Amino acid sequence: MYDIRKVGGARLLGGACAAWVLAAGTPARAEPFEGGRVTIVVSGRAGSSFDNAARLVAEPLAKEWGVPVVVDNRTGASGIIGAAYVAKSAPDGRTLLLGTTPAVQAPQLLQSAGYDPVSSFAPVAQLFNAQLWLGVNAGLPAKTVKEFVAHAAQPGSKLAFSSPGQGSTPHLNTVILMKQTGIDMLHVPFTGIPPAVMEVAAGRVASVFASYSDLLPHAQSGAMRILASTGSARSPISPDIPTMKESGYTGFEVVGFGGLLAPAGTPPELTARMAASVQKVLARPEIRKRLLELGFEPVDSNQEAFAALIRAQNDFWAKVIRDAGIKVE
Repeated sequence: MYDIRKVGGARLLGGACAAWVLAAGTPARAEPFEGGRVTIVVSGRAGSSFDNAARLVAEPLAKEWGVPVVVDNRTGASGIIGAAYVAKSAPDGRTLLLGTTPAVQAPQLLQSAGYDPVSSFAPVAQLFNAQLWLGVNAGLPAKTVKEFVAHAAQPGSKLAFSSPGQGSTPHLNTVILMKQTGIDMLHVPFTGIPPAVMEVAAGRVASVFASYSDLLPHAQSGAMRILASTGSARSPISPDIPTMKESGYTGFEVVGFGGLLAPAGTPPELTARMAASVQKVLARPEIRKRLLELGFEPVDSNQEAFAALIRAQNDFWAKVIRDAGIKVE
């Protein structure tokens, strides 16, 4: 039985230790955090917005838990490598995944992913929502999404759009737009968001869905225009920019997310304690402010709501990918 009772007046996640009591006469084993460390696996590269978000919460969580919390970047295969690693890790609270929308999408694109977004993980806590914004080259005669669609629909139009890869969220968002409007654009995939955005700013590609922080410098320089955001409501990051829905296009209300996932089988008492620590960290104004600067919207959630979100995202993106016939070999 997993014992999370207070020991010496201090709680497990406050930096003290409890004990695993398995049976009478059985030697107790060390708590997950006692004398060890917690690793947050990030599928993004070092220096990416997801990596920065993980490192932002790692230090205060280390103080909450009384052990080092380190970030381990395991990139590649559309996020599958990092997610599969955590899914197969011991369910002892020592290894967590910064779960994001790509981790949900990847198994729908690759049958060999090696994990299931729903059954392979125990949701701990959602950290943020991650809307995307539609950016276009400033040389296009389009100041609204409708004007952009009208331009792309003109006879002989051969516009191209960029993304960080086949089956990525930016790619799928443009697929949704093309399916809804009947326009046809050429997909030009890159190995990350920065080069995908740079090609639009340079005028070699017409459009891209990307984070606000990636698009803003190019919009400020006059090389790009930011036309709309995804999500069901305007983002507090860009309250003056309309949503895709306000612009007349639906299907963009499901936005990206980021949160901590533990391997399936992690004791629920432990994930609940970890979730409480995460919510304590997220309540700090400086943490929320920095997340907004990274282009993320901090959320006040709970484990049940986070689990429901992952199930809903899994169903939504599975349908989008299936309907579009997208596969990654």
